[in-house]
Amino acid sequence: MTPNLLVDELIKFIEPVVANFDLESNVKGIRKSPQVIGGYLEEKKPQQRQETPDFPYVIVRYLEDDDTDESNIASVRIIAGTYSEDEQNGWRDCMNVVTRIKQALLEQPIIGERFRVQKPMKTQLPEEQPFPEWMALLTVQVVIPQTEEEGGYLKDVFG
Repeated sequence: MTPNLLVDELIKFIEPVVANFDLESNVKGIRKSPQVIGGYLEEKKPQQRQETPDFPYVIVRYLEDDDTDESNIASVRIIAGTYSEDEQNGWRDCMNVVTRIKQALLEQPIIGERFRVQKPMKTQLPEEQPFPEWMALLTVQVVIPQTEEEGGYLKDVFG
């Protein structure tokens, strides 16, 4: 359940961070702020059948966690997808979105009163881009609550 809560809390955190962007969408004549969703985009529909344009978007995707005796660290990928037919500068929008999210997380690393974002954070702009769609990635490490052992059971088993 904690991975689900983490994704939900990150979505709530990111929505106001990207709300003031006014970006081109993949539906001609429509500009909007990125939709923020967990996991994966819905099935792609033809442009004329899209109620809400696919682009721009921010996806919050849980990748994995590493639970040790000292801590439980989750890796989460934040994917910014934008749309631009500008071959030279189209990449700038998705990088701006990712950079604004990164700055907000650095300024306020406690998310939902139970998760703490920590460094390292990794920003990527893949060389291969599906023009006119652009994508930038931010991978963050998040300390998540650990499950505590139940003492009574361990005393019974290990004496």
